[in-house]
Amino acid sequence: MEPPVIESIVPDESFDVVVVGGGPAGAALATFCQRAGHRCLVLERSVFPRYHIGESVIPHTYGTLERLGLLAALQASSYPKKYSVRFIPESGQDVDPFYFSETIDGPGSQTWQVERSTFDQLCLDNAAASGVEVRMRARVEQVLFEDDRAVGVRVQNPLESPQDIGARVVVDASGRSTILGSQLDLKGPVAGLKKMSIWSYYKGGKRLQGIDEGETTAIIIPQRGWFWYIPLPEDRVSVGVVASPDYLQRDSSNYQEIFDHEIELCVPVAERLAQAERVDKVRGIPELAYRNRQTAGAGWIMIGDAAAFLDPIYSSGLFLALASAEMAAESICGALSSDDLSADRLGAHAAVLMEGVEVIRRLIFAFYDPSFSFGRFVKRFPDQRSALIDCLVGDVVDKDMSAFLAALEQMTPVPPPMA
Repeated sequence: MEPPVIESIVPDESFDVVVVGGGPAGAALATFCQRAGHRCLVLERSVFPRYHIGESVIPHTYGTLERLGLLAALQASSYPKKYSVRFIPESGQDVDPFYFSETIDGPGSQTWQVERSTFDQLCLDNAAASGVEVRMRARVEQVLFEDDRAVGVRVQNPLESPQDIGARVVVDASGRSTILGSQLDLKGPVAGLKKMSIWSYYKGGKRLQGIDEGETTAIIIPQRGWFWYIPLPEDRVSVGVVASPDYLQRDSSNYQEIFDHEIELCVPVAERLAQAERVDKVRGIPELAYRNRQTAGAGWIMIGDAAAFLDPIYSSGLFLALASAEMAAESICGALSSDDLSADRLGAHAAVLMEGVEVIRRLIFAFYDPSFSFGRFVKRFPDQRSALIDCLVGDVVDKDMSAFLAALEQMTPVPPPMA
């Protein structure tokens, strides 16, 4: 697909960095770049606060959140504190959780289960307080190019004519909308990872006590699918099922019918919700995983879900959004300072980031292998227990995980390449 050609740029509407999307990834990147002295604009098509799925934060976001200056607000919030994750086998037997403190000392071993409407607002307000210009109800129709280099965006605001805004760097942080991936025909499926998800919210669901009250619980179901059970503020829980479309849609294509039936079949979930009331509609995503063949080009870069999404099993979405944002911000600042806006310079961090993503991807494929279980893995490779927890907390970027991957390979086949 030929990239659209720019027609005009309003002289006083030009920025160093224009970010498409005001979620945590876009807000974080803009914050870091603005603080480094670069003029940044965030364009968000909706109005915050707005609903979003993906509530669980894993511990290795701690450093980024601290550098953003958000820890005090999170510590003062009503978000449930999360110290662990537990994987309940299909048999339903009780198992011990993986506590993050096994590999992390100090306050960074505890994180939160967040309400995304308020968490995302917090991130975007923090960007605005740092000097970032934020515009709501600003729908980016397309990224504009000159000689194969991104030079701006065309924005449609309500009741106004489209406007062209110039940028030295355009950042796609549009999430699953993947504006650049769609525009440049870069987006495609992830081979061997075809899953769908259906979820809703309940009030009055059963919770554990003490340090386990805020844990993420993953409950395995037939055909290697699973439920998540995530406690949220105000006695609410997020409950969702992930499995292959062939399994979930075997008798019906109606999300609510499928969801109610799967809860009925899964005793650990049904017991937790026996006294609960559903307080929201049932939602679904028919195909979760995707990736873009290219995530950086001349004058542009993708971050977070705009670049790729694999699977929610390890709650890595927010971690990868914030990690990619911080790493990309460093690459962008270096590119702007050197006036080198090439794909190589803007994507200077990509190789290191993707090595970490590959570790998570390998463990995702292992999880869906019927012959694999965490219990069997830890029993066979006890020296790799800490490395397994590193994956669950997100400590996989710029770290040698070769021994862990070698052990994993002895239990489950290496998946086909993502690209």
